[in-house]
Amino acid sequence: MNYVNNPDAARHWRIRVGTADRDTSHAIATILAVKLQMSGKRVDYQMPWNVPHSGDYDLEELFNWADSISK
Repeated sequence: MNYVNNPDAARHWRIRVGTADRDTSHAIATILAVKLQMSGKRVDYQMPWNVPHSGDYDLEELFNWADSISK
């Protein structure tokens, strides 16, 4: 959290935490997303329903997002 306001921090953030994820607290991801938004960052935050901490479940969406912010 200390680095969120760093001027060199990324402007675009994509955060995914599945609702069935038991590896991290949903509150932590939500707090991070809100703090980033409050510091002027562009945040794409979603909590996919009934998805665990399974990794590459939305790669096509990830690549589309990366393409959209790099144009």
